Amino acid sequence: MTTDATIRDLAVTIAAELAARLEKNFQIMPTLTLAQAAEALGVSDETMRKLCNEGKIPFIRMDRLYRIKPADVNAYLERHYHGKR
Repeated sequence: MTTDATIRDLAVTIAAELAARLEKNFQIMPTLTLAQAAEALGVSDETMRKLCNEGKIPFIRMDRLYRIKPADVNAYLERHYHGKR
């Protein structure tokens, strides 16, 4: 025989499991500001803005704000790395 408490406990357990699964799917990606990305590359903010606007480094723009994934900064560095030959 099922009681209301057992049903409530089961519902709470199911809800917690669903919330955990949803949370895994909707994590916010880490991003850098334009200034942070420029500092990482050792360039000015204006140069960084130019690299983004020319399509050399992907970015997200929210109004006037630029957001850049660290992986995209690393990929740019890898593409432009000139090692020993």
